[in-house]
Amino acid sequence: MPVPDPLLRPAARLLAEPAPGGEIIDPPQYSIAWVILAVLCVLVIIALIVGTLKITRAIEKRIAYRLRPSDLESLKAEFLRAVNELADRHEAEELGAREGHHELTGVMRRFVGRTTGHDVTSQDLATLRADARTRAVGELIADLYEPDFALASDRELRESVRRAREVIREWS
Repeated sequence: MPVPDPLLRPAARLLAEPAPGGEIIDPPQYSIAWVILAVLCVLVIIALIVGTLKITRAIEKRIAYRLRPSDLESLKAEFLRAVNELADRHEAEELGAREGHHELTGVMRRFVGRTTGHDVTSQDLATLRADARTRAVGELIADLYEPDFALASDRELRESVRRAREVIREWS
């Protein structure tokens, strides 16, 4: 439906005529300060999020680190399992007392090697006994030598295993 021409004329005349006073007003311009402020707000929000994530992760790591066993405790547990496995094999009669004493000597020497970082697999007993830290292991190994090398011994593997467990538990 066409719009009648008499209705359009007054509107067209109003739009075509300049404002009274002859002055045209430009629309207000936004200041660059608002853009800078918006960018700064976004950066602050991002920094808060990243900071919060880092702090919470650090707290979680600290809690997890506090709850985990120390490396020494893990080594102790590993070697206690090895001693227990040796005792279980002896109880199942898969391992004789002499062979058990021999293996126990090796386990204790590996334990000292792993905890101190020094290779003591072929170190003599006098050197093991001379060091305050390895004295207990040196005494145990000295007691294990008799049943380890003798053709017959009345020393029971069960007692040797008990002493080995004590030495491992008391190690620091």
